Amino acid sequence: MGNVVVWKPAQYAIYSAYYLMKMFKEAGLPDGVINFVPGDPELITNACVKHSLFAGIHYTGSTQIFRDIWKAIGDNIHNYKNYPRIVGETGGKDFVFAHNSCGVQELATALVRGAFEYAGQKCSAASRVGPTACR
Repeated sequence: MGNVVVWKPAQYAIYSAYYLMKMFKEAGLPDGVINFVPGDPELITNACVKHSLFAGIHYTGSTQIFRDIWKAIGDNIHNYKNYPRIVGETGGKDFVFAHNSCGVQELATALVRGAFEYAGQKCSAASRVGPTACR
């Protein structure tokens, strides 16, 4: 269909992303469909959002950086062939409080679902549970 992905992993995710990309290639992913580009985030992002064929971004990270990306897209909107799709997962992960009256089995189920639904790829994924949650 002519669509391609530029995958710029986060600084601390390069190693795991590299091996995931190797698995994609071993599974038969054709060259040029996903372009694995680790490196300077500002340089790579600017090159992408300034290109006339830029079609969208899915960003996970800080709110301030996402605002900067959104602004850069707005500043370049007149250059694009189409309006880009913009998705931002910002603001960190959630912690969990549980009332003393909650059922332990129900709490465990909710914690697992909260942390791992959508493969944990949502800004509301539970990532912290304190010891008082299980009393």
